[in-house]
This record gives sequence, structure tokens and C-alpha cells, in this order.
Amino acid sequence: MTDNQKPTFIKHLIPIFIIIAVVFVLLMLMSSMKTEPAKVPDQPQGFLVSTAQVQASSLTVHIESQGTIQPKRQINLLAEVSGKVQAMNEAFTAGGNFKVGDVLVQLDPADYRVAVARAEANLASAQASLDLEQAKSTQAKKDWQSFGKTGQPSDLLLNIPQLDGAIASLKAAQADLLKTQRDLEKTAIKAPFDGTVISKAVDLGQFVGQTGQLGVIAGTSVAEVRLPLSNTNLSKLELHKRDLIERPLVVTFFDEQNHEVTTGSIQRLESSKDSRTLMNYAVAEIQNPLAQGLLFNSFMVANITGATYEPVYPIPTAWMMPDDQVAVYKQDHTLEIRKVHVVHQTNAYFYVDQGVDDSDLIITTPIQSPIPGMILRHNNTSTTPAVADDEMPQ
Repeated sequence: MTDNQKPTFIKHLIPIFIIIAVVFVLLMLMSSMKTEPAKVPDQPQGFLVSTAQVQASSLTVHIESQGTIQPKRQINLLAEVSGKVQAMNEAFTAGGNFKVGDVLVQLDPADYRVAVARAEANLASAQASLDLEQAKSTQAKKDWQSFGKTGQPSDLLLNIPQLDGAIASLKAAQADLLKTQRDLEKTAIKAPFDGTVISKAVDLGQFVGQTGQLGVIAGTSVAEVRLPLSNTNLSKLELHKRDLIERPLVVTFFDEQNHEVTTGSIQRLESSKDSRTLMNYAVAEIQNPLAQGLLFNSFMVANITGATYEPVYPIPTAWMMPDDQVAVYKQDHTLEIRKVHVVHQTNAYFYVDQGVDDSDLIITTPIQSPIPGMILRHNNTSTTPAVADDEMPQ
């Protein structure tokens, strides 16, 4: 390179150095103006959950069961004497209603009237024989005294054996008359209670033997419904502790179309379980069922009103954990698993009377592996469970 070419090369490098210097100065100025962001210490994020609060209310336990209406009294109507059917009450037909004391079937009484007349004659004869023997005994005693004899005469002399025999014959005749009169009364077969005829087995002119069946009748004043109950239901209704005579349980009955038809009350708990199902049976009574348009053997759904609890907290089933536990959001943003006491349970709700109150935040978000004390985050929303109409505490 010649001496003349060196200045030209340097002239070309000078702008480049100037540009680099300007860029360097600009970078230094920008670096000096930059502020460092504040450092925030790392904090655990926690599991994001939603919560809800429950409200206290009262709960009246209702247990559902079912059964069929049956008469409390139902008997086979039998003839106590034999004879031909002479007359029948118009009500003595299937579905007929009658009152206590009504004559349902009249057997021919002619032979029994003859027997009564014969018994009356025998009684009169026995009375005459007694009077005769009594007179003989009295006369024998007078004769003994008229002859001036002292001491007590013998029973044979005073006609005592014959007198005792006459007295016994009179009592027998009286008993025979009483029996024939009763047999005569039994030809008129009367209703033992207010009721209805389930079925009849005889008709006019038919001969009926002694103990012959005339039909089946049932009382209409009270009907019964046997209601199967599980051991859990018995516990909820407190049937083992309750005096059903003093405090019967109210039952509301519905038909197959779920229409309310009548009310009744549980009067007793059967003393043995069903041998096949091992279910307990409570017996509810309904007053005057036929007057209410109810028929025997009708299927009924029963809603039994049990004990009332107050206060209780309805907790949706989805919020519950196994073994009657709930997840609670604590004030320090940690998880607490709390045991609660359930007094009643339905498909949709658990009703709790101990373990939570209206200040607790119950976690509604499912946690796959909950561990007590785990860190949580709250989404700042809180709700109250909406109890469905058919689940609303009463």
C-alpha cells in the first residue's frame, strides 16, 4: 500500500467508529435509565376451591312405605245350629252393609220352638215332683213330732233323698229349657258388629248343618294397613321408644296416582319380623274406610310423619365425604376434614345436627386426594344450597 492510499482507508473507517461509539453511548444511556422490577417472594399457589354455607332449619322426618287396606275384623260367619234357610237380610250379599244386631240369616225355627215347649213341660213336671216330695218330707216331720218322739229323725224317714232327687231333676229341666231357648235364638244369625259382606255361601231354602259356613263378613269401622319398615326407618321414627297408645304416629295415605286420599295413625308395631324378608311391620289404622270411598285390598302409599329435629343443616349429597365427613375451608386457607352427625338422609341431602354451623365454609369442589392441612385457594364466591321442594325440611 502506498502512502497516498493510507489516508483514504482511514477516511472510510472513521464513520464506522463514529457509529459504533454512538450506539455504545445510547446503550449506556438506556441501561442507566432502566429500573429493576420489585422482587416478590415465592408463595405456594394452593388448590382452587369453591365453598358454600348452610342455613339452619327444622326437619320433620318423613318415611315412605306401602301396603294394602285390610279390615281389622274379618270372620267366617257360621251357623251354631242346623236348619233350612228361611229368610235372608237384603244386605246379606257381597258388598252389602249392615249394623250390629241385624239378623243376616234366619233358619227355620219350628223344630226349636217344639223343643222349647217340651222343655217347658218337663220343667213343670219337675217342679210338680219337687213340690210333692217337699210335701212328703214336711208331713213326715209333723208325724214324728205328733207321736211324741224325741231326737232327730233319719233322712230316709224325712224323705230327704227323694227331695234331693227332685231338686236335681228341677235344675236339669231348667238347664234343658235354657239350652232350647238359646238354640231357638241361634236360628236368627245376627251381625256381631257394623260391617260389610265380603262373600256369602248360602241362599234361601238351603239346609245348613251345625258349624256350616254362611259367608265372610268384615267390620267397616276400622281398617288396617301393614307397613314394612327397615331397621333404619324404625330408628328414625323412634318406634321402639314411642308409646303408640299415647302418641300414635300420623300417616298420610296416597293412591296409585299419588293423590292424597286419607289419613291414619300407627297404633302398634308387630312383635316379630317377616321370616322371609326380615322386615319389621307397623300397623296403621284408618277410621271408617268405606265411608271415605276406600275399598279393601286397595294398594296405598304411606307417608309416615316422624320426629322433628331443630336446628338441622341440609347438606347436598355431592358435598359429603365417606363416613359422614365434610371438607371445611379454614380461615388460614387450609383444609379441615370434619366428622358430622347425620339425623336423616335422602337421595339428595344429608341432614346434620352436629359438626357444622352457618359460619362454616363447606368445600363444594371435589378434591381427589384430600389431606387435612393442605393449602387451598378460595375463588371468592360462596353459595347456599337450594333445597328442592320435595326435600324441603318441614
